[in-house]
Amino acid sequence: MKIGVIGTGAMGGNHLRVLRSIPQFQITCAVDLDPANLDRACQDLAIEKLTDFRKALPLVDAVMVSTPTVEHFRVCRFFLENGKHVLVEKPICKTLDEADRLIDISDQKKRVLAVGHLERFNPAVEYIQDLVEKPRFIEIQRLGSFSPRSLDIDVILDLMIHDLDIILQWDRSGVKEIRACGIPVISRQIDIANVRLEFNSGLVANLTASRVSQGRTRKLRIFQKDLYMSADYKDRSVKTIQLLGGQIRENIPQIPSVEPLYNLWQNFLKSIADGVPCNVSGRDGRAALQLALEISAAIVPVLDA
Repeated sequence: MKIGVIGTGAMGGNHLRVLRSIPQFQITCAVDLDPANLDRACQDLAIEKLTDFRKALPLVDAVMVSTPTVEHFRVCRFFLENGKHVLVEKPICKTLDEADRLIDISDQKKRVLAVGHLERFNPAVEYIQDLVEKPRFIEIQRLGSFSPRSLDIDVILDLMIHDLDIILQWDRSGVKEIRACGIPVISRQIDIANVRLEFNSGLVANLTASRVSQGRTRKLRIFQKDLYMSADYKDRSVKTIQLLGGQIRENIPQIPSVEPLYNLWQNFLKSIADGVPCNVSGRDGRAALQLALEISAAIVPVLDA
């Protein structure tokens, strides 16, 4: 399958690195407006290096779009309308209207539109997925240091949206109440935010996301009847504490440390080759975007106060 990578910044470079290890893919081209990005990301790759994404069209069966978010709609629409499969970095688009239009085009053209919500493919999350049943309380911390990338969006769309996507797979009852606070620290966007979500099912989720912290923390805790689960996204590890027969049992399972990006590409390949529904569809990406935008909107009164 002939693949092109559109946008060769930090994430685009990672995609190129992983694609090299999957023989079912043939990297044919990479696109970036910055020649320095292209040269750095495409070292030792005998591929076409382009500055105009439209010139990639005859070279590919599918593309990975890892441009700034504001460009997602324009680039994805071009390739979908021309019959190519698309994997796009999160968030799917900047607006819900753009996301709806991409979903419509992918349906009309019968082409895969998948969204790179990478944590869905984390081995720790995949392990927990089989254990989650009617969670009552979820706590997630996603803290990282400042990076100049992705400053066209706030920390909710940049980081927290990963965790929103995961929670929405476990509870589809709808969000009843949002309480959110956040502030800009270094950029003009919100850089650190905390949100409390109450779902119609009764689930309460407390999420904190920061891109201005000193340490790097990626932790998920889930509480449900007779079972506590914790996952470390970074270490790809899981611990469970369960009440069985009146006794507390702790388990730390051995989980294969497969790179989530590798799992993501394998899923995308199966979606195209075998017709297997992609784990993060365009509609999933839209749902996460909608909740992220609602949280961002809920923070505005706090900033204006």
